[in-house]
Amino acid sequence: MEVRKIFRAGNSIVVSLPQTMLKSLDLQEGSHVSVEVNRERRELVLKPVMAKKHSLPIDFVRLVDKLFVEYDYALRRLNR
Repeated sequence: MEVRKIFRAGNSIVVSLPQTMLKSLDLQEGSHVSVEVNRERRELVLKPVMAKKHSLPIDFVRLVDKLFVEYDYALRRLNR
């Protein structure tokens, strides 16, 4: 187990990951991971998202991610 610190970077809250962990899962900056919360065990679970044969193009996924970040406030207000 490795202990990491949560910190602010711009408008985001970030947890850094050591290069050894990233390399062991073949991840790098820009890779996608899914984030799940296990409330019973009080855990955050990160899992690599691997491209599937018939999945959406990665450029499209990145664009949608960017739009969600850019319009996060408006989307949250619409969700009320």
